[in-house]
Amino acid sequence: MKKHIFITVILFFSFSILYGQITTEEEPISFERSVPALPINNNTHKVLPPIDMNQLEQEDLEDEANGIPPRFGFPHEVNYNLNNSGEWLTLSNGDKLWRLSISCPGALSINLLYDRFWLPERAKFFVYSADRQDVIGAMTSENNKGKRDNIQGFATGLVYGEHIILEYYLPEEVNETGVIDIAYVVHGYRYIYLWENSERGYGSSGDCQVNVCCPEGAGWDLEKYAVAMIVVGGTRICTGALVNNTANDYRPLFLTANHCMQGKDAITNPDLNNWSFYWQYESPYCANSRPTKRSTSGATLKANNSVSDFALLELTEDPLNKKNVTPFYLGWDRSGNPGTGGVCIHHPSGDIKKIATYTQTPVDNGNFWETYWITTSNGHSVTEGGSSGSSLINSNYKVIGQLWGGSTIYCENPAAKKSIYGKLSVSWASNDTIQRQLKHWLDPNNTGASNVIVKKVVVQ
Repeated sequence: MKKHIFITVILFFSFSILYGQITTEEEPISFERSVPALPINNNTHKVLPPIDMNQLEQEDLEDEANGIPPRFGFPHEVNYNLNNSGEWLTLSNGDKLWRLSISCPGALSINLLYDRFWLPERAKFFVYSADRQDVIGAMTSENNKGKRDNIQGFATGLVYGEHIILEYYLPEEVNETGVIDIAYVVHGYRYIYLWENSERGYGSSGDCQVNVCCPEGAGWDLEKYAVAMIVVGGTRICTGALVNNTANDYRPLFLTANHCMQGKDAITNPDLNNWSFYWQYESPYCANSRPTKRSTSGATLKANNSVSDFALLELTEDPLNKKNVTPFYLGWDRSGNPGTGGVCIHHPSGDIKKIATYTQTPVDNGNFWETYWITTSNGHSVTEGGSSGSSLINSNYKVIGQLWGGSTIYCENPAAKKSIYGKLSVSWASNDTIQRQLKHWLDPNNTGASNVIVKKVVVQ
């Protein structure tokens, strides 16, 4: 029987959070009040040009061959802000409302990247589908990533459909207007998820994959809560996981792959403010079922190294402050002894959370571990594009590496699929620079520990 040593803490939260990003969980102001319809003109309604699917599909094939994380959306570069776009409306009580309509014809989803985002206290910002079925909001000053004199970037998550509305509410007594500068509108051309009539959404993983809530995941029902899907810079997908440290201080450190960084670097360019992290993004059943969106936004790249392809992030919006999310912090083993057997919990092709099982001792290939996967009662899960950065967790429930890549064989012949993981033992201190090693971050007290236990949080 599986056993864990738990260090637990009880946390009490007095605020409410939407299933999307960290928000106030309320309806947009225009839903509640008698607000005139937004007029349609060139300033209030922005229509983005069509995308060239033939070219994108060819580029995606080349990306797959080169081991680049899969793309789900095309970023249109724009320059929309509170001054040059949309319409300001003064309500009967003196409050102000700014709205902007954006359309991407044929899009399956739309998400936004902001190069500057700052809200004053009591202001509220919403993004929702034109049919009002999918809402993110309200974002408030709690979502600011920088101070008024050092405004940072931001990202809002996916809203499904081809037409969205942005709505910014400014109470009369608030003197500062705020800053909302949109740099990119991402036209989603692949579904990250869509489960309708039990049919698989376009762009989801192969049919050999096993949902994490199948019996194969019963022994890993805590570890799965550490894993999140990453929307990388608004357009690509990877996987990562929260990891514990020797201080046992609930610091939101998140392990993934260096090749997911898309040019970001811990020393020269560590800002990941426009990254999003989707938690408990899974079917609650062994059968496919539509998941709930629970996301946080933003991170800082603390350390990365191509030698073992690791990247360690510190999340800006802590999942501890996320309603209906129970964070779990994986233990790790830096000894270089991989043990025999274990699992990978991952988001192949941006699909809901899956679990792949192995029973062998991983093969030592210098800076990397190599492993193959086995058939289980509900399938033969393997890693795919989107699984990059996912942790290899051994039978002692410790992380020993993160996914770099492997053979381009998937569900057509899963027994032949080889997956390759950068060794945590190599990532530990292969470089003396703290931004190129895990040691400084995962052993902040310099205890010299060769492994660390898991850490669970009980949220009430």
